[in-house]
Amino acid sequence: MLLLRTALLTIIMILIYPVTSYSSVNLTYATTIGDAGTIPSADVVHSSESMKVPPSVGTFVILIPNEAHENWSDEKHKLITDKNSYYVPTNLIVPNGTAIVFLHADAPWDTPNPHTIELQDSSRNVVYSTGQLDYTLSSKPIVLPSPGTYNIIDKSYDTKEAKITVLNNETSSGNSIVGGFYTPSNQVENAEDNDGVSHPGSLQYYKEAFNNDGFDILSEYNFTYATCDYCPGEYWPDNKSGEHTLLIYSTKQPLSDALAKLGKLVKDNVYI
Repeated sequence: MLLLRTALLTIIMILIYPVTSYSSVNLTYATTIGDAGTIPSADVVHSSESMKVPPSVGTFVILIPNEAHENWSDEKHKLITDKNSYYVPTNLIVPNGTAIVFLHADAPWDTPNPHTIELQDSSRNVVYSTGQLDYTLSSKPIVLPSPGTYNIIDKSYDTKEAKITVLNNETSSGNSIVGGFYTPSNQVENAEDNDGVSHPGSLQYYKEAFNNDGFDILSEYNFTYATCDYCPGEYWPDNKSGEHTLLIYSTKQPLSDALAKLGKLVKDNVYI
């Protein structure tokens, strides 16, 4: 009987081992920080243009990146990237009850680029509007009314399709704030805007600044986007560089405090 039990146990271990190994491999694509839950890493968010957050996230801050006013059909070369160009992420998946905030980081150069974002349900009913959202400001948080898929519509510009999916089998139960942020990977040669004001933002700067402001950087991913065939360096000059980094951050400070600090961090960026 003992030999039979041993043999059966061995067979069971052999059968489940591949599943266990596969799960371990999958976990390398996520970042777990304390009780913030498992957050997809920046490289996965970049490549998949999708992000699913755990129930421990109470609020997700969707970034409207620099150059988000440029036309998706004709002016892709002016964007920071062709991945998550208009929203970080393009496709967000959240538990029911998660609050959503939009952060405006589309910097003005000669003229402002205000955005008005609507969320539409599957019947194209508008369930939320940010109203006119100006540079460095955040929208009021919204908890979407029911599980389902909501399209993100920019009423001002021609953007890539994006959506938020609210799950019906998970419920938000935490208070972590999570979001994404773009920065030049290196200090740029010219950090001044067209008014001569210098902006310190770079990866090195933000690693310290986020920490000082009470944020944890969960992961980062460096990428290159230089597709302007007539631009010096092949990148659109408003972006100051072709080398960029996507940061995924988290914090548990009060939302009003976090959004005020994020607004200043946006203004510090050299995307101006």
